Amino acid sequence: MLFRSSFWRGLAVYTAIIVSTLASAEALSRLYAWEPPRSLEPMSNDGLGLSRYLYSPVGSGDLVPRQDGHWIIWYHRPYHVQTNSLGLRNVEEPRGNAVRVLAIGDSQTFGPYLANEDTWPAWLENHLRLKDKQRDIQVFNAGVSGYSISDELAYLRDKGVAFQPSLVVLAAFENDVLDLRHGDTIRIRQSASTSMSLFRRFSQYSALMNVAYEIKTRLQFTLAGVDIRRGEGSRQAPSQGCDTAQPQDDPLQRRYGELFRETAALLRGRNIRFAVVYIPTAETVERTSTATVEPLVRSLAQETGTPYLNLTSAMQDEKDASSRLYLVQRDPQNDMLSGNGHLSREGNADVGRAIGEWLASEGLVSR
Repeated sequence: MLFRSSFWRGLAVYTAIIVSTLASAEALSRLYAWEPPRSLEPMSNDGLGLSRYLYSPVGSGDLVPRQDGHWIIWYHRPYHVQTNSLGLRNVEEPRGNAVRVLAIGDSQTFGPYLANEDTWPAWLENHLRLKDKQRDIQVFNAGVSGYSISDELAYLRDKGVAFQPSLVVLAAFENDVLDLRHGDTIRIRQSASTSMSLFRRFSQYSALMNVAYEIKTRLQFTLAGVDIRRGEGSRQAPSQGCDTAQPQDDPLQRRYGELFRETAALLRGRNIRFAVVYIPTAETVERTSTATVEPLVRSLAQETGTPYLNLTSAMQDEKDASSRLYLVQRDPQNDMLSGNGHLSREGNADVGRAIGEWLASEGLVSR
C-alpha cells in the first residue's frame, strides 16, 4: 500500500510539474506573440484561418466554398479571394444554358496575389464574351496552388467531369514534372482535413503552437534563402534550375506521360473537349533558360490528338516581357531575375487574351 501511495503521489507531482510548465510556456508565448482573434483581423475577417486552403470534399472545386476575404501569404501583398458555392474561384454561379469552360492547373492558373477578375481564366471569359455576344460563356477557375497533374486528374475524376464542362483547358508549366515528387496531394489533403481537424483547432488557439510554427517557418525561409522582410524575398525565381535536361526515360517524365494520357482518355470518354496551354517561365521568355517540360507536353498532346498552344513565342515578342508579365525583377549585382515568378496582372491578361483568340480560331468553344 505504501508503494502504491508513493507511486500515485509521485505521478501527481510530475503531472503537476508538466502541466504548470506547459501553462507557463503558453503564458510566455502569449506575451511574446499575442495577436487579436481572427474575427478582429482587418485583412482576413472571414474566420476561416488556414482552413480556407484545405481540400474541399464537396462542390465542384477544391477550395472552401463561399469565401470572401483577403489571403495573406506575404505580409505586404494581401489579395482578395472569392469562391462560389461550389468551391471554384468565381463569383458567378453556373448557369444551365451557358457554355462552360473549366480551367485547371496549379498556382499559375489560380492566380496568387491577384483578385479573381485579374486571373487568366477571368480574362479568358471576358475575351470570349466580347468575341461571341450571342452565347452565354462562363469560364470557371479550378486551379489550386501546388497541384500537379496527378491532383488535376483526381479532381477531374472526383468532380470535374460531373460539372459537365464543354471544354477543359489545362495550363502546363515548367515545374509540373518535378512536382510529381510530392505524390498525390489531393489524397493527403483529404485525409488531413479530417484526421487532423482537432489538432488544427487546438493550434489556432495555442500561442505556444503558433510560436513553434513561426520558428519552423522562419527556419524554412532561411534555408530557402527567402528574406521575409521584403515579402517576396530576394531568392531566385522558382523556375531557376529547370533548364537541366532530363533523360527521356526519367521516371517522373514517364509518370507525367501516363497521367496525361489518362486525363485525355477520361475527357474523351465523357465527350468533353480537352485543350492544353503551355505557359513559359520568365527565364524561358528571356531566352536564358531552355524549357524541358514543353517538348514533353507538346509530344503528349500530339500523341493524344489534344489541341495545344505554346505561349512562349507570343510572350517573347512582348517588350520588357519578364518585368511586365511576371512578378520578378532584375538583380543589378548578378543580372539575374529574382522574385516570385508568378504571372503579374498584365501577364494574366495577355495569357487570357491569347488563349481566347486561339480557342475561338480553333472552334473549341461550343456546346
